[in-house]
Amino acid sequence: MCTTIKSDPQQRRNLLYINQGKQTDGIPRFKEMAAEYGLADTSFSVHAAFLDYDGDGDLDMYLVTTKLAKRGSTNFGQRDTSSEDYDHLYRNDWNAALKHPVFTDVSKAAGIHEHGYGLGIAIADINKDGWKDIFVTNDFFSSDHLYINNKNGTFTNEVKDYFKHTARNAMGNTIADINNDGLEDVFTVDMNPEDNYRKKKNMSGYNYYEYQRMLYDSIELQYVRNTMQLNMGPRVTGNDSIGAPVFGDISFMTGTSETDWSWNPSIADFDNGGNNDLIITNGYPRDVTDHDFIAFKGMSNGFYKKQDLLDEIPVIKIPNYAYKNDGKLKFENVSKDWGLDEPSFSNGAVAVDLDNDGDLDYVINNINEAAFVYENTLNSKDKIQKNYLKIAFDGGAQNSKGLGAIAELHYGKTLQVYENEPCRGYLSCTDTKAFFGLDSTKTVDSLIVRWPNHTKQILRNVKANQLLTVNIANANVPDSWDAPQIDSIALFKDITADANVHYKQQENDYVDFDKERLLPHRFSQYGPGLAVGDINGDGLDDIYIGGCTDAAGTLLLQQHDIIQTI
Repeated sequence: MCTTIKSDPQQRRNLLYINQGKQTDGIPRFKEMAAEYGLADTSFSVHAAFLDYDGDGDLDMYLVTTKLAKRGSTNFGQRDTSSEDYDHLYRNDWNAALKHPVFTDVSKAAGIHEHGYGLGIAIADINKDGWKDIFVTNDFFSSDHLYINNKNGTFTNEVKDYFKHTARNAMGNTIADINNDGLEDVFTVDMNPEDNYRKKKNMSGYNYYEYQRMLYDSIELQYVRNTMQLNMGPRVTGNDSIGAPVFGDISFMTGTSETDWSWNPSIADFDNGGNNDLIITNGYPRDVTDHDFIAFKGMSNGFYKKQDLLDEIPVIKIPNYAYKNDGKLKFENVSKDWGLDEPSFSNGAVAVDLDNDGDLDYVINNINEAAFVYENTLNSKDKIQKNYLKIAFDGGAQNSKGLGAIAELHYGKTLQVYENEPCRGYLSCTDTKAFFGLDSTKTVDSLIVRWPNHTKQILRNVKANQLLTVNIANANVPDSWDAPQIDSIALFKDITADANVHYKQQENDYVDFDKERLLPHRFSQYGPGLAVGDINGDGLDDIYIGGCTDAAGTLLLQQHDIIQTI
């Protein structure tokens, strides 16, 4: 259990309850043993995720931390990076004398040293090399972290190499395959309202100088909206080798970019249609970003009591969002149709088949209110309208729930993938069993289970509508995560240097927004203009590049061996 708010570090010690087994009355008892296990961390911790990052078969722990937010956290140049506010990675070390593991903080040695206001975490093998990577979303201007596993006990933060931009006020995140191509995609929620009224009432406009400061501070570019990062597969580098996967934000295209003050995204197949759907929780008791309140506070001059001032902050009790995946990278808002449109102050949530009837129910935590428990009425124990398959993982004594295992379903032309990493969303952990909707399919051609120890097992002709348990002890086929072999698959090759082209455009640093504040982008830097043609009649195409204001253009004359600049 993570604890965050208390100012006294001793009151922030995390808790670990160890099951002592059933007592004489038949009721199990738990004992708090965080200190004995080395996990009584006193950081401003938010979420703990267990994973086997070093491939030794036992479960280590990554701890997401934050710090108390102040107004300076929302501005560039005011971020306190001197404090010990980075996340923590704890390695699981077995203690023979104590007969239980003791966790060792290996954060700095493992390369976990980025600062931030951590809120969400997801564990996944995002680059398909057989080793677990870590994605952490951070609030405010601090960059999100994508720690890529170096396979030697260390990580490298490669968020800027994988994503072109991220969400700015990133809350929860989740990683799952939204288009059944076998590649897992990344979804993160922010706080952009859907309607224009609330946009103007509680959001600040995009600022050119903030954008420049992000570039200057080497911060990942960030925008206030949800991001749906589609995994488009590994990139091909200049020497025709396989590099990191390419991700592109398609949140606007999918219709999932604006869901207001959002906290927890859950990607799962809620209608058993064979495609992963999306539910997002929303709400916050007081809209502290409301512009009218901020103006009122600024004019109050200390005349109001603190409680009277707090009472002036508007309430934003809004519905949650539910989206149905059409399988073509479009999501339909079905919040009302699915009965999830009740206004609330919702945050954490989990999808789980509570009544074991073959569909996913949904449990939502609410601030200052009772939790919501939504029963999915698609199936019942007496009648299955759409088929399903549930898989439980047994990973052995040191990983009893098989965390890190990957299940692949193949039937017809369809591929579904699930990675058994339960820490998803925001302050939430879902079930450790995989759930697949199968629609009308009654038999799965093959099920491939890939285990963290680089073995796999293949089951064929698996019947639908059952809970199937798979065991790592039955995985006797070596698994390989080697990159696919390629044979000059790149369509284009960079020959700039070989062609003797060393041109670099020079631009006047004129900021259009200082003159016209409502411009969507800078029109003054749309150049340079390009034209191609045989200028001197020698049968070779030449290139003319237009100059900027007060600067001449450049003519590149192609020779039979090189290009000459004039």
